[in-house]
Amino acid sequence: MFIRNLYADLLKLEGLPIVYAHIIIPLVTSGCFLAYYAFSGWSVNEKLIGFFQTVGAGFPALIGIFTASVTEQEQNAGACQNMLALPRKMSAFLSKLVLLLILSLLSVALTTAVFWFGFCKIQGGSPISSAAYINTAFIMWCSSIPLYIWQMLLAFRFGKGVSVGAGIIFGLVSALMLTNLGKLVWKYLPASWTGRIPYTYLRILMGEYKAADEMSAVMPIAVAFTALSMVYYLFRTAYWEESKALE
Repeated sequence: MFIRNLYADLLKLEGLPIVYAHIIIPLVTSGCFLAYYAFSGWSVNEKLIGFFQTVGAGFPALIGIFTASVTEQEQNAGACQNMLALPRKMSAFLSKLVLLLILSLLSVALTTAVFWFGFCKIQGGSPISSAAYINTAFIMWCSSIPLYIWQMLLAFRFGKGVSVGAGIIFGLVSALMLTNLGKLVWKYLPASWTGRIPYTYLRILMGEYKAADEMSAVMPIAVAFTALSMVYYLFRTAYWEESKALE
């Protein structure tokens, strides 16, 4: 059932802007950073951290847009009646979440790969290994999972306007938590994790070993919150009976 739903959702997205966005946005983002870094006076470490910080801070806003697009498609197809009529709604909701997470993983991987290749060419090397790029990208993607879960719930419950608005707010919070204002509280704000956790990981790689304590503190919180969010998502969608995807 799940595989069938996943395949059906993939076919629904064929030719839609959301698919192209997961390709174009990584290419444009990486290209803009590489073009700027070609003549920027920043240090190599600052350039590397700045790239992942910016991508991570912008992630929540994109999540809001993408989840809104998926739910809007169902709303336009008979006010979500196709999903309401299913005997096993959990599988249908899970397939949409998993599909978005797969697209997100591929998009993050593409962004990182293009940047890594161009950055090494521009700088004549990199302060971290290629494996560290992969790890940083994967950590960022994992940090985004709870945001996808809650944005999907918001979008199906309240509509695309709330989902997009929440994504913008989460993006602002993520950017704010990269400053000293978020030094003490960022660990407890899931909206900040896509920007702050990869940043903390990079600081560890670059020799700031105090960052290891921050990473040790946030990881149990992030893992527990993600697991609980997924359990709630599955429970909530299994008994979902109302369509309120409003504008």
